[in-house]
Amino acid sequence: MPPSLNKKLTVTYLFWKKLLVLCLGLPGASVFVWAGVSSNFYLFEVTVVVFGAYIFREFAGTLGTRSVTFYPDKIVKLSWFGESAIPTRALALKINRQEGVESLHFFHGTEKNTRESVSVVGWCLSEEHRLWLDSYRRNIYRIGDFMRAPSSNSAACVEFEKAVASFRFITILTILYLLVYVVCATYLSWHYPIFNGYAPAALIWPIRVVFVALALVAYPLLRLQARLPLAERNYNQRVQRGQNQALRSALLANGVAWLGLPLCLLTGNKLDFYMLLLVGGVYHRDFYPRLSDWEQLLQVAPEGQSVPPIPRRSLQVSLALLGSLSLAGYAGQPGDFKIRQDCTDANGNPVECDNSHSGSHGGGSGSSYRGGSDDGHSGTRRGGFGSFGGSHGFFGG
Repeated sequence: MPPSLNKKLTVTYLFWKKLLVLCLGLPGASVFVWAGVSSNFYLFEVTVVVFGAYIFREFAGTLGTRSVTFYPDKIVKLSWFGESAIPTRALALKINRQEGVESLHFFHGTEKNTRESVSVVGWCLSEEHRLWLDSYRRNIYRIGDFMRAPSSNSAACVEFEKAVASFRFITILTILYLLVYVVCATYLSWHYPIFNGYAPAALIWPIRVVFVALALVAYPLLRLQARLPLAERNYNQRVQRGQNQALRSALLANGVAWLGLPLCLLTGNKLDFYMLLLVGGVYHRDFYPRLSDWEQLLQVAPEGQSVPPIPRRSLQVSLALLGSLSLAGYAGQPGDFKIRQDCTDANGNPVECDNSHSGSHGGGSGSSYRGGSDDGHSGTRRGGFGSFGGSHGFFGG
């Protein structure tokens, strides 16, 4: 309805534009990710998967949005996954312009508070709804084309940003962990025509079940960590415990992602690596620090302005990821998601790799067979670092 009625505005996305995302965007992103995982170019593969996960999250947010309702004191987003709301007492705004159309991203307090934010995709709105929303944010929220400066000098905001810094530091470690995977995968692709893992075949499924159980057990532990230490009467003790909880939550969430490489080395399946990486990413996002939690902890939020918390659905999402990726990993040919070479015959033509040349996995050395020319090197290599991947063949073996 127009914002002039009851100072309330509700906007919805156009159905045909959501249908366009469903019919073109999601299939296109799926093909892109599948091509990256099947490329055997491991640096590109990791980049595609991480970027693809971000694209899928954005598409899911667009498709799942039913309406966004703006009130003077709060913004409520209704989706097929539930309802979430953010207060407007310290509203910050980020504007993205693409081809003259504005997409708005509202935050509670600061742009770093990504877990308490509401996005409105401008190109999915009708022209009428875009004009209504522009009028509402200027006249009711009094926000123009620039983001309103939040009260960043408040104690809650200062402590919140310290907690965010802890999460971001652990994220940097996860990025380094991805580079370790690239190096390991490149090394293994040079030493095994098809790497089937270091664990005996009979133990692969029990090992996988153990790792999946560890990933699921992390969820109740994270919920326990998320409880605020309100029982502490001393202000400094509450702050210290809150910061320690943020650091432990970051380590636990990213620790689930770090389980992927050991599992991949044991089973030889790349999807095991990405399965736990994505589950850890879901935990990381869902338990990211929230400014409202710190306002409650330090008791600086105005009374009578409580807003329903954003619901956590990490466990449901994790179960869906674990189930779908496990099925996908074994729906195709056994070697579809293995770390493997691009083998060639004596004439330089691509052929299917024969893993009988690879030797024992348990020894960690394997044969130097790569197919191709007489000197033992193939004509085409696509390791993690492209044409420079050959240097990883000298790590051992």
